[in-house]
Amino acid sequence: MAKARSVLDVLVIDDDPGVRDAVSATLARQGHAVRLAGSLAQARRECEHAAPDAVFLDLRLPDGDGMDLLAEVRQRTPHVEVIVITGFGDVDLAVRALRLGAKDLLEKPFTNEQIAAAVQDMVGLATVVRRADEPGVARAPQLIGASAALVGVCREIQLVARTPATTVLLLGESGTGKELAARAIHGSSDRARGPFVAINCAALTETLLEAELFGYDKGAFTGASSDGKPGLFETADGGTILLDEIGEMDLGLQAKLLRVLQERAVKRVGGLKERPIDVRVVASTHRDLATLVDAGRFREDLYYRLTVMPITMPPLRERAGDVDLLAHYYLKTIASELGRTGLTGFDPTVLERFRAHPWPGNVRELRNVVERAVIVTRGPTVQLEDLALGGRPGTARTPAPTAVRPGATMSSASSTSSAAVVLELPDMRLETAERALVTRAMDAARGQKTRAAELLGINRATLYNKLKLYGLAAEGEAQA
Repeated sequence: MAKARSVLDVLVIDDDPGVRDAVSATLARQGHAVRLAGSLAQARRECEHAAPDAVFLDLRLPDGDGMDLLAEVRQRTPHVEVIVITGFGDVDLAVRALRLGAKDLLEKPFTNEQIAAAVQDMVGLATVVRRADEPGVARAPQLIGASAALVGVCREIQLVARTPATTVLLLGESGTGKELAARAIHGSSDRARGPFVAINCAALTETLLEAELFGYDKGAFTGASSDGKPGLFETADGGTILLDEIGEMDLGLQAKLLRVLQERAVKRVGGLKERPIDVRVVASTHRDLATLVDAGRFREDLYYRLTVMPITMPPLRERAGDVDLLAHYYLKTIASELGRTGLTGFDPTVLERFRAHPWPGNVRELRNVVERAVIVTRGPTVQLEDLALGGRPGTARTPAPTAVRPGATMSSASSTSSAAVVLELPDMRLETAERALVTRAMDAARGQKTRAAELLGINRATLYNKLKLYGLAAEGEAQA
């Protein structure tokens, strides 16, 4: 059975031999395969020869702009992670690079420890995606994105994939990609050669759902096949079963599911014999199961059985920087499927509108919007009038800002810190509160921008913009 690899194929692109050697030596000590390029032309040849798992890219190259290569890499191979190497003070370049999909930045001069940490962060996502391409392994869908929120999900997928029997509960709003995550868990695990079976628990009545899940023996009910029928648990033996929208399952059926999880065996409807099964159960829901437990609509014992490994899929509005990447990915794939080879991209106003839209339907909504645009667009690029956002072509809803009171207690948005922060503000202007909060985060992070962005719950591109907007950029230039 193919195993997930932790060795990455890394392409290092820099015209300075000293930088190339330093990065290469650190990566080689970690066991990664390294390729080197000193120019844009050489880098393109390396990418055409074989797509790397990760790229270290200097933006200032002797024969062209590294930003062009960044855009090409992110469009052609969205799962490839790119770390941009920048010189001191290149704030505008850094922000542009992050907006184009760079995962992170390394500012010269950097240390071996920073190089090692940067590539280690990329192992989780690259492993999940690459396992899909190994011979004989079921294809796992790509989870497209470079945001910290999505990379965190991919790390959790990588961890749980190593334990083939662990039950997983996928949480998140509708359209966030819970089934994609379930398929990625299956395709990245030792169960990848086994079946992947999915069923929507909200789509069937209790009786039909029970028969579908557990099967039935002959004569179990009127109209039952004379030969009986195996259920989806039996069909998924050796693989994975996804119980989508499990929060809609009837209480009586929940008790039977609990027994299956405990005994690792199923009893068909109308049958007497228990049949052993070897199945990983992945459940998903957009509901708050804890609230359903309190209301007596979901069994508490089943709740704790399912929450062995909960993974929350982030909404698209919290995946800063991923909207452009996903939009280009969908444009390319859908245009190819529909034979629209002349469609090359989006008008800049379209991407601005995409970034302003709150995406209540999440990734599914974005894909549908792009698909419609591909169908109706007549020119080489998608125009604003080709969109249908918020139910009307060319419209988008922008979330309203939240008011801030002087002296208010504000909680950090970062999942890494739940400590309250008290800000004494001279006025009620939002920019005053924001500047104070950014300053506090930079102080708490001791000038490290990656950590400050985590504390604020934003990505580094947004932080760079805030630092520049409020004249704080010079205070944080020296450290990553």
